[in-house]
Amino acid sequence: MALQIPLDPTDEAILRALQEDGRRSYRSIARDVGVAEGTVRARVRKLETLGALRVVAFVDPARLGNSVLALLALRVDTQQREALIDELCGWSEVTYLSSLIGRHDIVVQVMCADNDELGRIIARTRGLEGISEVEPMLELEVHKFTYAGARR
Repeated sequence: MALQIPLDPTDEAILRALQEDGRRSYRSIARDVGVAEGTVRARVRKLETLGALRVVAFVDPARLGNSVLALLALRVDTQQREALIDELCGWSEVTYLSSLIGRHDIVVQVMCADNDELGRIIARTRGLEGISEVEPMLELEVHKFTYAGARR
């Protein structure tokens, strides 16, 4: 089980601010949250060190032109699950991967230059040992992309 990191209201406010704009200054966040700039800096550093926070850029492929974003819903052999996750995480085209409960075991988001490349990735995925089903889904448009955290 993953390490659980308790968040207080200040941590949650800082995270919300960074979700809105990951490049926002600590001074601006501190002013809105009502704490010192050093408090924001220390809290962010702690959350990064613990692996709970990573500030990254979200690339919208629809705005880049020649890009295709797709999800691959996978059913996998339980014995091969961890090896498949390790393999897929190493692919440069994979932008997101998570384990599921339900009809599928793993969902993989891939970003490709075009449909031909997507076809090659699907074929490559189907060729992996332990994959019993690949259900591709083309993402037409991303309407919302946030993580709001658990509600208490």
